[in-house]
Amino acid sequence: MAKRKENSRRPQPRHKRKLGPSQFDKRRRLATPNPNRKKTVRARVPLSGGLAAMAASMGGLLDARMGFRLAIIMAGIVLAGERRVAAAWFVAGGVQDDWDRFYGHNWVSLAMVVKHSLWGVIALPLRSMLYVRAANCPKWTEKYGWEFRTKHEQLIDLVAWFVETARGMGLRCAIWLAVDGAYAARPFLRAMGRWSVVVVSRLRKDAALFDLPEERAPGKRGRHPIYG
Repeated sequence: MAKRKENSRRPQPRHKRKLGPSQFDKRRRLATPNPNRKKTVRARVPLSGGLAAMAASMGGLLDARMGFRLAIIMAGIVLAGERRVAAAWFVAGGVQDDWDRFYGHNWVSLAMVVKHSLWGVIALPLRSMLYVRAANCPKWTEKYGWEFRTKHEQLIDLVAWFVETARGMGLRCAIWLAVDGAYAARPFLRAMGRWSVVVVSRLRKDAALFDLPEERAPGKRGRHPIYG
């Protein structure tokens, strides 16, 4: 029996599907608090001036049990510099043992990026959809009739809503969409192509661009080439 020819291409990493529910039950942890756990009540470097006033105004619209955390997160965003991840914001803001209480729901959001005369480039949220993992959907389905949707499907729905709204208003400008690298996938990009939406995203470090394969010589046997 002939041995299979080894592929010289680098193996592609694959993420395992999370089929089971999370092993960390937040409700159980809240019912049995740890008395030695340090609670973060203020930022390491508090906000001042207009930023402090804006954070206080926005925090007043939230639940009183968590509204104070907004000023801490905003201070962390300012101090974190170019580090654009929530964990870096928490560290820069001085969040201590209760860092997990600063995380909330998982949302797929669509925002419009505009240039502000005072704040530079800012993102104005337009619409969001709550994402629920497939493992947690059964109890939601039973109680609320929830239907599982992937993040790609949710963002496709959001972009479809925006395109229909913009075209209905008579806007004929080009639409550019900046997304995370997780959305640089074929099903999502094909949907964006149907609406002529230009997608800007990051690629994996081992991503490569190949030419189209050459035409196959007549009478040649074997597998058709995929890459040029």
